[in-house]
Amino acid sequence: MIEIRNVWKEYGDQIVLERLNLRVQEGEFCSMVGASGCGKSTFLRLLLGQERATRGEILLDGERLPREPDAHRGVVFQRYSVFDHLSVVRNVMLGLELPRANTHSNCRAACNSVSRLPRR
Repeated sequence: MIEIRNVWKEYGDQIVLERLNLRVQEGEFCSMVGASGCGKSTFLRLLLGQERATRGEILLDGERLPREPDAHRGVVFQRYSVFDHLSVVRNVMLGLELPRANTHSNCRAACNSVSRLPRR
């Protein structure tokens, strides 16, 4: 369970988040919707551990959220870079051309994932 208790985030005199309270049980989904600049990305950075709340606390299974993200936390960006003109396989292969992605285990995992996708 993730619990947000009276979280505030301020940058100098600018209050970005205030009095934020939320509880998300394991297995539940939660969506954030709001205007540009309302604090959605700031809140995600708090959940990822990239920033700390000015006030309040964020708990994961009753414990304070660790400062550094780990393999259990990640983010999917709104504008992911998939090229429409390429097949799924070519998009995956393009990603594997990046220096950090070029390991045998990463290549095998990516190919296994793609092979399980339904064909059009």
